[in-house]
Amino acid sequence: MAGNCCDFDGVCIFPVVTSGKMWYTPITHYPKEVTMEKNTGKLFTPVHGTPMDYLRWRGDLTFRQDSFNEVDNLVLCIISYINFRRITAVHTTEPAAAPTLAQVAPLLTEEDDQLGLSELSYLPLVQLAAKTPRFRGVRLFAYTHEYDEAQAKQFDALSFLLPDGTLFVAFMGTDTSLAGWKEDFNMSFLSAVPAQARAVAYAADMAALCPDMPLRIGGHSKGGNLAAWAAIHLPADLQEHRLLAAYNNDGPGFARDMLETPEYLRVADKLHTYIPESSIVGVLLEHAEDYAVIDSANRSVMQHEPMSWSVIGPRFVHLGQRSQMGKLSDGVLQEWIGSMTPAEREQFTDALFDVLSLSGKARTLDDLRSGGLAGGAALLKQYAGADEQKKKIISEIFRRLAVDVKSELKRAAGEGLEGVKKAAGEGLEAAKNAITSLTRGEK
Repeated sequence: MAGNCCDFDGVCIFPVVTSGKMWYTPITHYPKEVTMEKNTGKLFTPVHGTPMDYLRWRGDLTFRQDSFNEVDNLVLCIISYINFRRITAVHTTEPAAAPTLAQVAPLLTEEDDQLGLSELSYLPLVQLAAKTPRFRGVRLFAYTHEYDEAQAKQFDALSFLLPDGTLFVAFMGTDTSLAGWKEDFNMSFLSAVPAQARAVAYAADMAALCPDMPLRIGGHSKGGNLAAWAAIHLPADLQEHRLLAAYNNDGPGFARDMLETPEYLRVADKLHTYIPESSIVGVLLEHAEDYAVIDSANRSVMQHEPMSWSVIGPRFVHLGQRSQMGKLSDGVLQEWIGSMTPAEREQFTDALFDVLSLSGKARTLDDLRSGGLAGGAALLKQYAGADEQKKKIISEIFRRLAVDVKSELKRAAGEGLEGVKKAAGEGLEAAKNAITSLTRGEK
């Protein structure tokens, strides 16, 4: 076996040969399942890494040496979560004045870390990417942050000029604002939410600023939905002649009637959707396009975290089908959402977020978290004091969820999925009890 070598951070790595190609993996990340083929000394099980490992393994390859791939899309979408409000150079709408990632990365501090829901810091990925030949010359521009509590609008976007002469437009997912979360819920009954309309305008504006460049669009979580929405609603000429691809990384889909429109059908073959095997965000609403089920180092709902997605070479680790837990949650969500009319979804959303916001006193999830037990008591008091119609709709919708959970667990047991039943039962029963206590106003 070849000797060890080191990556950009000085982490020692060693080679793994698969399909005639040589990949490198950090010794500290060497997975237990990789074994030696008997009597040959050759490694035959692929090594799975994360987006960070991808930068270590393949960051030395420029876009000229190895063309843009699905993992590059995720790296750029992760970078779009960074809070660039303080870095004014990234706000420019002049592509020629756009700074490189290598120039921007040293300016970032902890206060600029990602704005999403993850507990992880994304700064290490940005700093590592900025050191690689592949990403250090990528230029960042047109950073946009828009928030409107009255409209339930949260919109964040960032554009990248790639060394291969293409433009990548990235939309950030949901942040911790209650307005952003309400906008996500609004997607279930509105024909379009404010962020979707803004995404179309932003993508078209970026295409106009870079008139000769092929275009890719991407996003994670809600940002993935915005990327697909923008691609679907771009002018037909842009769709046909300049749009290369749109990437929906574990973002919600759309209402069924959207999937049959001429606009959607024009770009259906350019939409790429990736959903971890047990995540639930990406299966909200519907996808007409075939989505790719991918592996993650995390479990259950935590697979939504993009830093956990499994990578081998220039691709995600594709699995082919959802896990048993994923199929169970799919059934619950489909039955629950399907049990509500659009009007009921709207009433439920308005009532729920009126309670969660403490009638306007709380604006973010952090406001609720910081309250601790007192915050929980305030929520219960707010619910108890809500008018009877609001309490009725919240109670009824959560009652339907409990019924659907019970129905799906019975179905799983009937299909012999005892492992799923046991794993899901404990967590879902706890959630059901909490919901029951809340809807009864119990403390």
